Amino acid sequence: KMKRSRHADEVLEEQLASSSSTNSAHASSLAVPCPFACSRVVAPMVGASDLAFRLLCRRHGADAAYTEMLFASRVVREAGYCARKLQTCELDKPLIVQLCATGADDLAAAGKLVEPLCDAIDINLGCPLPQAASEGFGAWLLDVEHRPRLKAMVAQLKRAVTVPVFCKIRLLATMDESIALCRDLQAAGCSLIAVHGRTRPPLGQHRQHRDAPADLDAIRQLVASVDCPVLANGNTQHPSSVAANLELTGAAGVMAAEGLLRDPMLFSPGHVPSKDALASVALEYLHLAREFPPEMSMVRGHIMWMLGKHGKGHRCKWEHVGPFSAQQLHSAIVGAQSVDELETIVRCTLMS
Repeated sequence: KMKRSRHADEVLEEQLASSSSTNSAHASSLAVPCPFACSRVVAPMVGASDLAFRLLCRRHGADAAYTEMLFASRVVREAGYCARKLQTCELDKPLIVQLCATGADDLAAAGKLVEPLCDAIDINLGCPLPQAASEGFGAWLLDVEHRPRLKAMVAQLKRAVTVPVFCKIRLLATMDESIALCRDLQAAGCSLIAVHGRTRPPLGQHRQHRDAPADLDAIRQLVASVDCPVLANGNTQHPSSVAANLELTGAAGVMAAEGLLRDPMLFSPGHVPSKDALASVALEYLHLAREFPPEMSMVRGHIMWMLGKHGKGHRCKWEHVGPFSAQQLHSAIVGAQSVDELETIVRCTLMS
């Protein structure tokens, strides 16, 4: 009788299971040390982590940036996918490419392809969206029954590339579970863990859940439980909250997402938010968008954030409307077909 061929995930699962236990106070690690600073980090944001925006944030205090989430399967199989989704340049360093995957083979193959373009590769273990649930990636890999597969994915990616492997996670239901997860990731070869300080929301409730405060004390406990650097993600909305976040958590760095979308100068030392500063940085972004053109939908989205858009549909409100009504401003941005049109809107709204 012929032996059943085994998937690479299964082989790695066995190797990891036979290695030293990860339940010690500080698990041994196969990880490559992180060779660059990660104290002020631009989070991975689908539809918003374009090159122009990353460069803008770097100019104003960010020392590292993630790409938006890329699908490992599409990196491997879809011609032109990386060229569309992974625009970069010499100024865009250090750069962390974030991949999502359901298994080790696609993840490792994609890692080899993107490695020449980046300084580290991150595995998305935080996406709570229904697509992630149905396909089995992101935060839906954190359930304990998937732990052997997850550890195998980290280990195989680590073996496939020479750059460090990072993981971006969410908190689990209990502190013990979260600590065990982080120790398992470190032991499998993860060099840095970015912790979104919220648990995975129920399906379909990710927007409401995101409004709840992040649990920075839980992140503090995770920092004390592993040897690798930890980034604290959550509750960073104002310049003053950056230092407060670091002091409370003891993390190696702070990762910001929506706070940077609203104010790309969030990490800038001594920055005092003002309408004039926002006008200046919005125009600066548009200049970068001319030099490194993203999709127009991304440019419109960034201008909406910088002009203070809150809510959707008839509940949409703006912090800055200038001579427009809220409805007029929304219609003007959505209808803009060029960066020049958006510049006119910014000048009318923030400089009138």
